[in-house]
Amino acid sequence: MPVVPIYTENDTAEAYQLNWSVSLFARTKLPDLANFYVPLQEVTEGDGVRILELVSSNERCVQFLVSTQPCSSPSNIIQAIKGRLQYLIRELDPKAFARNYFISSVGEANCNTLERYVGKQAMRHRMADSVVQSYMENCQFHDNRFDLAQPRISRHGQFLHSLHLVLENDGGWNKIRPEVLQLTLAKIQAIANKKGWLLSRIGLVANHLHILLGADVTESPRGVVLSLMNNLAYAFGMKRIYRPSFYVGTFGSYDRDAIRRKLDLSTATSTNSATDSLPRQCSRSDLSEVTDN
Repeated sequence: MPVVPIYTENDTAEAYQLNWSVSLFARTKLPDLANFYVPLQEVTEGDGVRILELVSSNERCVQFLVSTQPCSSPSNIIQAIKGRLQYLIRELDPKAFARNYFISSVGEANCNTLERYVGKQAMRHRMADSVVQSYMENCQFHDNRFDLAQPRISRHGQFLHSLHLVLENDGGWNKIRPEVLQLTLAKIQAIANKKGWLLSRIGLVANHLHILLGADVTESPRGVVLSLMNNLAYAFGMKRIYRPSFYVGTFGSYDRDAIRRKLDLSTATSTNSATDSLPRQCSRSDLSEVTDN
């Protein structure tokens, strides 16, 4: 009989902050896109993509800063923006865009900051017992083969899809037995290897964990997290190991402020709010620390 997933999008609460820098390239000189900015914003909202900034950096390149919902993969984002914009300017140029693109995940903090933050989880959440604390410090994971700030190549472009995941133990239980901690690390590594994810770090503490990984261009953040949670439940005998909720955020080589500076906002057409994003489906006060520098 087929395995029924324990965690689904209908019964798993989400907290998220997902931002992306997108570059599209034209075959010929692009028309003035300022007049199409608001219509493009309106039509991409239905695709789960909110355009925060638009800049025509030169005659053959247009760049965007966008916020998305967890259902949108990098490839979905490209399709939504390119397809909708091409339709809007079809009378001026019926085949404006080349097939190549660049999309990069960005976040409140950059890759180096998050690597340090996740790597120090055992020290940030110290245990009262020095023996248990020693176990915790030894139950951390880092694979320096994977640089999550470096773009990868897809069929038609370059992409960076780096995610920060936070899961909390079901029931809020503290798990401190060394064999359980080591088994959890081993299972996560095995799942990441099977899925082809670039698993960079696991910050494991008694009642929750942080994970930094790189996913494929066709995978959505929601799909990655639910797949991990369900595979872990299966690995532990179809038991609900984590609460039916998660946090997922994007990050990359630059933080959002750096991207905005790079886009040169003095010439950009932009939204009114510098922190505008699609609404979170779930918010948890105890997740506020995930963007702490």
